[in-house]
Amino acid sequence: MQLACFPNSYGRFGPEAAIEHLPLIGVHCLELPIKNSGVPSFFKETPLLTDASTLEEVDAVVQKINDAGMQVCSCNISSGNVVDPAVVERTLKKLALAERAGVSLVVAGGGEAKTMEEQQRLVQNLRRIGDAAAERGITYCCETHPGAFQDAAAMLATLNAVNHPAIRVNFDTGNIFFYNANANLLDELELIMDWVAHVHIKDTNGRFKDWHFPALGEGGAVDFVAVREKLEEAGYEGPISLEVEGIEGEPEPSLEEYQRRMQASVDHLKSCGWNLDDCCV
Repeated sequence: MQLACFPNSYGRFGPEAAIEHLPLIGVHCLELPIKNSGVPSFFKETPLLTDASTLEEVDAVVQKINDAGMQVCSCNISSGNVVDPAVVERTLKKLALAERAGVSLVVAGGGEAKTMEEQQRLVQNLRRIGDAAAERGITYCCETHPGAFQDAAAMLATLNAVNHPAIRVNFDTGNIFFYNANANLLDELELIMDWVAHVHIKDTNGRFKDWHFPALGEGGAVDFVAVREKLEEAGYEGPISLEVEGIEGEPEPSLEEYQRRMQASVDHLKSCGWNLDDCCV
């Protein structure tokens, strides 16, 4: 398994801070975000790439990451609800940029349908995205988000309906609690494990809709030993991407506090017996 990080873990300091500071704690893989042009980020960071970026700009960013002693292991190309045709078009643009970045995995939304007609369109659009991803040698990993990939049952129903080898799951150990009341993390992971191609490793207090995502080991709801054992038992070898999104209502953390949380998270994984590669394969 490859230890990586999603740069929203550095809040408003974003990918620039992640690239500079992650190697200091032994993290040398990055889940590189490709944001939506003209849309302010929830975390208020300045993006390195958007769907309006050129291939040459991708090359420059990848070189910057490599020069810092890091590699890109996946791209996060979240664009919106794939029921919307405009979101699909944006996603296709981002797939071209992700291919240029040299990745074989992207993370993004799986969509949310409110009617049967929207459900049919969601399935068709995911197949179209899957076709485009496969042509580029990429697997599209759907986030643990509301709708078609909210819990294991919804994921399985959607995956079976889409029936595409390039559409898989990004399993998020924190979101499974945030979006589902009374969730059982290990049962959910067991049900969907065969479809998991990417993991967001996140801690939480386990309360439904409570934005509480501290450093790993400080939330209390995620048994990181048991999660590791499940992944190892399944032979999972993909990215384990750290995501530390903070706590709602807390004072804006300093860069030093963000780095402390990342160091604490890495230390906690090690204390739980995780044997993680510090670079991409």
